[in-house]
Amino acid sequence: MNKIYEEYVNFMNDAKSVYISSVNDDADPEISYSPCIVDDDKHIYILVSTLSKRTKSLLAQRNVSLMFIEPEEQCEQIYVRTRLIFLCNTLRIDREMGFSHLLWDEKVAQFTAKFGDIISILVSLDDFKMFRFIPIHGTFVKGFGKAYTIEGQLLDNISHISFSTGEKM
Repeated sequence: MNKIYEEYVNFMNDAKSVYISSVNDDADPEISYSPCIVDDDKHIYILVSTLSKRTKSLLAQRNVSLMFIEPEEQCEQIYVRTRLIFLCNTLRIDREMGFSHLLWDEKVAQFTAKFGDIISILVSLDDFKMFRFIPIHGTFVKGFGKAYTIEGQLLDNISHISFSTGEKM
């Protein structure tokens, strides 16, 4: 399963964006996407405006679901796009408070390295906030009969899922 671990970590690290599923104050589901960065602990970071509906949901919710998915134009078969889905805890990273301030600066530098000068413009705007998503557990799907659960504190406990029973093998 070490090969699967390496594949899902590389898949996540190579991604430029992530889909975000949350629930609004009326308990209606919402989905959006955001450019993202991923750190060595597999924490996912986004930088988003509070003017968007999804940010209000993120500020109110503790858990969200995230999905990294293979681009349609790169997949061999549309029904088996490679995808990685995580249930995550959500934390807001403040610009000016203690450790959070140091983390903010570090992650802004990483966003800038990945996405360029647009980041300096975005962080100069007061409405842009940073969020950190900490994965709890997940699923990595590579194709028919190639689905795996991801669990454990280090997200390194990988189990194959049997499609005939829906259970781990």
